Amino acid sequence: MKETKKAPIIGVIWKVVFSALQKHPSIAAPFFISGCIKLFGIAVIFFSIFYPLSIVFGPLIKSLYGEAFLHYPFNFSLMPKLFYYVQIGTYVFLEGFLTSVAVWMVFQVNEGKKPSLRESAGKAVPKYIAVMALLASVFLIVFLLNYIELFAIKKFLIKFKFMEILVKKNLLEFILVCVNFFIVALLESVLAFAIPFIVLENKKFFKAIGSSFSLARRNFGSVFMLILAPTIFVLPFTLLGAGLPILTNKTFPEITFIVLGGSVIIGFLADCMVTLSLTFLFLSKRDERVEHA
Repeated sequence: MKETKKAPIIGVIWKVVFSALQKHPSIAAPFFISGCIKLFGIAVIFFSIFYPLSIVFGPLIKSLYGEAFLHYPFNFSLMPKLFYYVQIGTYVFLEGFLTSVAVWMVFQVNEGKKPSLRESAGKAVPKYIAVMALLASVFLIVFLLNYIELFAIKKFLIKFKFMEILVKKNLLEFILVCVNFFIVALLESVLAFAIPFIVLENKKFFKAIGSSFSLARRNFGSVFMLILAPTIFVLPFTLLGAGLPILTNKTFPEITFIVLGGSVIIGFLADCMVTLSLTFLFLSKRDERVEHA
């Protein structure tokens, strides 16, 4: 990746990413696997009310949410909530590992080697606990921020007239989705290089976070845009997900499939682009450090 050493800017990084994907499409495999698992989760949720899956999931859905959600069309209104839990599980327990695999495959490409999914998975296994702890921490931070937002709205902001208008017009949830989207983008920018530091430089949990913060601070504009530009395409599906009750009432319940499935596909493409871009940027910065050492 010599061409990024002198000018590790967004356009150059993307050029390197597209070139790497063209020559070694297997580096997208970890994200494809993650997307397939999520799509499988959607399928399981849908078929959970039908035999034979209903033997296991039917009583659970009935006891937790009510018998109505075992029947059409109410089963579709429950799908987004259940899929949210699937996303949490895959994010915390699986995506960290798959991201580590992708980071190592990018490292192999950068070294002029053919990327190996199996070898990269072997390298990622010892880092699993540290990476899982990192993503669990990110999830907890976002969860706490959401809780603080809702608490502040209910306790203080709801007294203001503009907030009452937003609630009456069903706009508040959409605004919070946009606000949270940019908060997550900022948080991801700060931690953008934590996984590469853990996987490629064997740094411990807190040292990886500190090193990521330091490197991201020096390259914040590039890092933020490398995250924001691909993930901005996920935002419309997130907004549609927030407005699914309204959308299904105005159209048909099966549109839930389109929104959830579309979010997975766009998310797969965005995650792939973000992770590969940030890893190539990390490697270019590491090469610069080696040159100046």
